Amino acid sequence: MTTTRHRILVSFSQEEFGRVKSQAAQFKLSISEMLRRFALGNTLPDPSTFAGAAAIRELLKVNADQARLGNLLKLAIDESDGTWPPALMARIDALAADIEAVQAELKATAKAIHHQIHPRASA
Repeated sequence: MTTTRHRILVSFSQEEFGRVKSQAAQFKLSISEMLRRFALGNTLPDPSTFAGAAAIRELLKVNADQARLGNLLKLAIDESDGTWPPALMARIDALAADIEAVQAELKATAKAIHHQIHPRASA
């Protein structure tokens, strides 16, 4: 099967090739794709979006950890024999409320970062 794509041979000095390779890595694109986009006037990805996406992933991991912690607290309460002192139950309830507040803050921060990266995305 023949291809309809055309190859163009481009020569770079060692220094130039290093710069091109570095730029392609910044955009998380192959060298060919970066040069193709540049030559055709297409937009190149904004490297700051990669940092924002990584920050969102980290926030979501922390949010999942918070959810597991809250579920463990609920399990401990459900499996208790009812002999825990009221002061301890009040501290556990306060901790559960703190976990929920932190989760809400994490979600809001992740949404804010997403909106900064993708301003046209629906809120």
